[in-house]
Amino acid sequence: SVKQGTDAALAMAMGHVILREYHVDRQATYFRDYVRQYTDMPMLVKLARQGDHLVADRFVRASDFAQGLGETNNPEWKTVAYDETSGAIVVPNGSVGFRWGETGKWNIEEKESTGRDTTLRLSLAGIKDEFADVAFPYFGNIENEHFTHSDHASVLNRRVPVKRLALADGEALVATVHDLFIANYGVDRGYGGENVAKSFDEDVPYTPAWAERITGVSRDKIIQVAREFATNAEKTNGRSMVIIGAAMNHWYHCD
Repeated sequence: SVKQGTDAALAMAMGHVILREYHVDRQATYFRDYVRQYTDMPMLVKLARQGDHLVADRFVRASDFAQGLGETNNPEWKTVAYDETSGAIVVPNGSVGFRWGETGKWNIEEKESTGRDTTLRLSLAGIKDEFADVAFPYFGNIENEHFTHSDHASVLNRRVPVKRLALADGEALVATVHDLFIANYGVDRGYGGENVAKSFDEDVPYTPAWAERITGVSRDKIIQVAREFATNAEKTNGRSMVIIGAAMNHWYHCD
């Protein structure tokens, strides 16, 4: 029984458990291969300075490089990633830039734009130039009469492995979506720094202990359901689903 309006806190805590146990402590093969081929997890993101903080900015695109990495069709709409096999920056199939102007080439096969097979690098940890403290916003500290807030800071700095890339307009600091995603959930990967949790019992956004106070659901139940959901997905190649019912249909454009 989740307290009304706190579904997001429950989902974040489940995500924390799943990332910790199926992507960090143990890398479930099906999950790893899926996010590498079908999601933006390996794609590179520029980091930018915003006041005193370093924040995630936008995707790095083929057009950011000299000669657009050889891409003449929509290079400004083609994301890039590191290929583990060659160590090179590649332009993977599947981004929106492949959708128009190149008949028959839009697909999500595990290949780069030239047709060569790839194994995209999910994390820069193994090839990093350094670690950077990246700032993530936190809104759960806003006092509200409808749910329990927490006393954490509005900006949470978390450590992420990064690379320095030479782009056409100068050097840029970049990270993968995968590394930023796990950092946002506060999962400790042994990189040091603040605002990460070594255990599910620590009061750090977005651990089960943190969610317990907000949602009214005990941390042991959150951990149990997260494990059952992910284990079923791993065993069945993704056949786990959150059924939301008709509630969303009551909103304009289902927003």
